Amino acid sequence: MNTKRTILSEKELNLIEDIIAKYSVIVTFEQIYSILKKKMSRQSVRNLTNKLARNGWLVRIKKGIYSIASLEARGFLATPSFKIAQILVKDSYISFEAALQYHGMFDQMLKTIASISLKRYQIKEVHGTNYKFIRAKKGLFFGWEEKRVENYFVKVATPEKAILDMLSFKRNVYTVDLVLEKLREYKHQLEFARLNKFSRKHSKAVQRILGFLLDKVSLDSDYIYNLTKKDRGCSYMTKDSKKFDAKWRLYFHSNFGTLE
Repeated sequence: MNTKRTILSEKELNLIEDIIAKYSVIVTFEQIYSILKKKMSRQSVRNLTNKLARNGWLVRIKKGIYSIASLEARGFLATPSFKIAQILVKDSYISFEAALQYHGMFDQMLKTIASISLKRYQIKEVHGTNYKFIRAKKGLFFGWEEKRVENYFVKVATPEKAILDMLSFKRNVYTVDLVLEKLREYKHQLEFARLNKFSRKHSKAVQRILGFLLDKVSLDSDYIYNLTKKDRGCSYMTKDSKKFDAKWRLYFHSNFGTLE
């Protein structure tokens, strides 16, 4: 991450003020050029843009798109991370721990913002934050709502969908334990009718794990059980799960013990 900052010339400061007034803190190269094209050539504008980026006043989000760094807090990005994720991949929504954090259900600092997208993308680093996009089939691209984050609208998973996404796409002992913790701690805030409805579109493995965890915290699992009881196959919580629960036909990890 480049933290070099130099003093802005009057011309550069006026340009940044003009950009903020006209376009807010997210701007494309073409928009910068539209402000300066009567005074400077296209190449000169490109050179100036590159200089501002090198000196830390513009932060490149992706090709041709920049965010203006905060003029008050030198070196800090003025654009919220959720908005950057949506700029990087328009057809995506914030999920997993980041979505739970938005809903007040996760309080740890995140170095990575993970989203669900319809295509596969490489991890992108912007100003010290990693942006990860996990591809999902179109049938699982749902369960998000548009939320206002500062001055921007972004797509954020409901807490129920974030839980299901963790069990579907990031399943390991840590995430299963995290889901168990959230079911226990936020049982009065979670909408279980919505959780049940959303679970219908997820795999039998996800349904079985969810039902197992609901039983673990003494919550109603009848709806989920009715989705799975006719299927005589078996599922694994994790690759190294060896203990078997007959009700859910689920091999579960030893960390979760037996149902209480």
